[in-house]
Formats: sequence, structure tokens, C-alpha cells
Amino acid sequence: MAKAKEHLNLAFIGHVDHGKSTLVGHLLLKAGAIAEQQLDEGEDKFRFVMDKLGEERERGVTIDLAHQKFSTNKYDYTVVDCPGHRDFVKNMITGASQADAAVLVVAANDGVMPQTKEHMFLSMTLGIKQLIIAVNKMDMVDYSEDRFNEVKDEVSDLLRSIGRDPASTPFIPMSAFEGDNIKELSDNMSWYKGSPLMDELDKLVPPEKPVDLPLRIPIQDVYSITGVGTVPVGRVETGIM
Repeated sequence: MAKAKEHLNLAFIGHVDHGKSTLVGHLLLKAGAIAEQQLDEGEDKFRFVMDKLGEERERGVTIDLAHQKFSTNKYDYTVVDCPGHRDFVKNMITGASQADAAVLVVAANDGVMPQTKEHMFLSMTLGIKQLIIAVNKMDMVDYSEDRFNEVKDEVSDLLRSIGRDPASTPFIPMSAFEGDNIKELSDNMSWYKGSPLMDELDKLVPPEKPVDLPLRIPIQDVYSITGVGTVPVGRVETGIM
């Protein structure tokens, strides 16, 4: 029997409208977790994979957390698409608190914005030690290496301000909508000598699982479900359940 792959929870964080849901949707397609037929038409086709609420589709912003699974050669992932809008930061905290690693999405045309900073600081506070920076929407800046480096410098300053080393943090220039640098390196950015996102994800290290300690489950929410009863929701931090 094939050995089960290790599992990682992966959060996508960043400022509103920087392309998190679109990136997750296109990543799921490239990873074979969804089929082309599941996509909507038009410019929202990837975003709507994750943004399922009517209000999300109307307003064009992610409100609730959305979870989806996909696999690479190395790991099984549960991806958590976190809202970027400041009104829904509580939901972002819930999502990020479940994550072993995070992809911080920063749009190349905007650069660092208020929730870019807030989400980076929160990810640090919540104990996410592994971070990948996706500099998205490179198609909107003509795939400019100079603009990529400007954004990289901005984000690097932020990383230093919270005691992280930018040199050990991967920065990937991407276009979530066009699919550049998700699974394969893009011809549009031949100047980029790093790895595409899926290869970078497989360099992440699964966290140690303290199974020999007593069972501890911080409760994040409690639901009352008809016919089932009271259902607490949380994450096993130590021990075995």
C-alpha cells in the first residue's frame, strides 16, 4: 500500500483584491483538484471556485473562509482562502490560525497596502513560520522585472520589521489569471530564475506533531446544528484524537 503523504494547511493571505481567490482557483486547476468544466465564464472564473457566497460574488470580495484540498507529488494540502477586506479580518485570523504555512499575495500594480502589512503581522503573531510571497498581477505591469524588484524591496522592509530574513523568503512573480509561474516557469518572465509556486510549496517543511503530549484542542467556534446538537470546532494542537 502506498505510504500516505504528509499533510499541510496552507493559508492565502493579503490585501483585498490582490488576487488570492483567483490564484487559489488557478492553482487547484493546475494541480488537477478541479476540472476545467467547473469554472465559470469570464474574468471571475477562477475566483468563483472559492467565492461561493452570493454576497461574495456580488461584492467581488471574499467574506467567509473557503477550504479546498489538492495534492502535489510530495504533500496533500488543505488550502484556506482568507478574506483580505479589513471588515472580515476576524475570519482571516480564524483561517490563518489553522495554517502551517502561508502565501502572502501582493499585487504588482498596487504594492504593499494596509492589509498586506496587517496580514503579515498577524501571520507572525499566529505562529506561521513559513511564508511565500506571491507578487501577483505581473501581466498588469507588462511583466516588468524592475516593478517586481520594487515590490520585493517594499515587502523585504516589512519582513525585516518583524524579524524575518527576506533572503530566506521566496518571492515569486506571478499572474494568477494567466497562470504564469504557478506550475511551470513562464516564458513571459524569463528573467526570473527561481521556482514556480507548486515547486516552492513542496519545499515547505511539515510542522512537528506533538502526539506524545496530552490532548489540547483550542476551540475556535461552537455551532448548534439541528439533529446533531452542539458541535465545537477547533484544531488539535497536541496529543491524538
